[in-house]
Amino acid sequence: MPELFVADKNNQAQPASTWKASQPSNALYRKAAPPRMGEQFGPSWSDPNSASMQLPGGGIMVFDLEKLTLQDFRAMRNHYQINISLSLLSFMIHQVDWRIECEDPVIKEFVDQNLHEVWTRLIRAISPAFWSGYAPIVVQYENDGRMGKIVANKFKDIAPENARVNWKEVDGYAPQGSIPPKLRVFDGIKVDGQTHPVPPENSLWYPLLMESGDYYGRKMLKPAFPSWFFSQIIHLYANRYFERFGEPTPIGRAPFDEEVDQGDGSTKSGREVMIDVLAGLKNRGSVVLPSDRAPGAVGDSSDFEYQIHYLESQMRGADFERYLTRLDEEMSLGIFTPVLLYRTADVGSYNLGEAHFQIFLVMVNSLVADLGEYINRYLIDRLVDFNFSPKAPRARFAPRKHGKEVQATLRQIMMAMVQSERATVDVEDLGEALGMKVHEIVQMTDPETGKSEPGQREDDGGRSPANLSRVMDSMVGRIEGQVRKNWDELEDAKLHPGYSRRFESALMEEGYEEHQAKSITSSLYGRLGQFLDETTGLGSDAYPGGADEFIRNFQKLVDTEVETI
Repeated sequence: MPELFVADKNNQAQPASTWKASQPSNALYRKAAPPRMGEQFGPSWSDPNSASMQLPGGGIMVFDLEKLTLQDFRAMRNHYQINISLSLLSFMIHQVDWRIECEDPVIKEFVDQNLHEVWTRLIRAISPAFWSGYAPIVVQYENDGRMGKIVANKFKDIAPENARVNWKEVDGYAPQGSIPPKLRVFDGIKVDGQTHPVPPENSLWYPLLMESGDYYGRKMLKPAFPSWFFSQIIHLYANRYFERFGEPTPIGRAPFDEEVDQGDGSTKSGREVMIDVLAGLKNRGSVVLPSDRAPGAVGDSSDFEYQIHYLESQMRGADFERYLTRLDEEMSLGIFTPVLLYRTADVGSYNLGEAHFQIFLVMVNSLVADLGEYINRYLIDRLVDFNFSPKAPRARFAPRKHGKEVQATLRQIMMAMVQSERATVDVEDLGEALGMKVHEIVQMTDPETGKSEPGQREDDGGRSPANLSRVMDSMVGRIEGQVRKNWDELEDAKLHPGYSRRFESALMEEGYEEHQAKSITSSLYGRLGQFLDETTGLGSDAYPGGADEFIRNFQKLVDTEVETI
């Protein structure tokens, strides 16, 4: 095999084997030229051009859905079928289970606590996007004296009709000597009636399933508009129809030229007599007609000279019901809500209903993932930047997927761990979920016989100081794990006991008012934080007994605090 040669830095040939041995390992691989960073290319993001819906051959369809306005969609949401679809979507997203992921436990605990406190407000403010396509929200931050940090406290949802994107123009890429194009970047929210826009750091603009850079989102109600329109018309028509044929119009027949004696010496024509009879005919009324027959009539009652019939329709109410049900299904499918979520199937199939529900959960998972991107970028990242540093580890919103298969898998894993005694069940949380008191059964040993006997843990109905002790034990266990993990660099470790909300709840179970529990929790965590900062600052060399000595000191402080409380 011939020897391979490569060119060195002086452009001189040398054997490849010699060159490789003399070069660092990373010199064999060189990075490609980096791409152009930031806002350099792309269209000017704004509303897409409207396109008329046409049939093959150029014929315009009845509806041009691109001309619908937010007022049209706002009117649609009051329809019972549209409302149930939007409500199902909002309720499912509100109940989604999620967690915060972050390398730093202090950041993770803070973001998790703040987001849990405002989760209901956040989803309530975002929900208008499901019918309007976008949700303009003003985020209100406040200083929390209890935690000593800036927290998101309120989400003020603006009526979509009164908000617009405030654009900032930046220069895009252009070859040398050419005029760079202007690209538009989101720079806050313009609100009707206000002079200055809401700045980006206080803005949360959520476009639903944004396509082609359209910050006004995807209008989920647009496909349902034709069905909604015809449903409104058919409801009105059906009501008029039922009113008309519920009391059908009577038709009377009488000999026009015949004079009828009225009994008081006066006479009326047969036509006038029949008009009086029909005008006086009401519900549960009765009339008496002459029994005169037409000349030549034999045996058939239809040959009476005086007759009354009703103008009836051959169409029945079931026809309207079937058509309105079909329109309801079309509206539901237009918003991607399977019909068996709110009614039973014609064939009574349980598996079919389960399949519809699983399909709906797939859409919910997708929407939550889409929503999570904006929560991470425009809410959680800012909370971390404001309270820690833009260079601090990033916290991320991580939703747990809905679905029957996921729940079944987790259930099997948990059952296996409990059976193998690798995990235990929190009886307090279990009791809250069941809505009843649950007492833990422990094994007690008879001092005389040495045999184990089942007994009930004395917890005074779940309201004794044992609850506080359990929370404090959890705090000690958490600190122990953090200390042992960061023992070699203890002076740089940031320790946090966590479980502040659980501790606050335990205090309220003991009979403290909410404001008292918050005050005690804030004071306690302030003292614990000060102790941890001072003791970790000494470094691991200050503890001859190692991590065990540090943990014992923290345990003594915790025990003292529990006794005081």
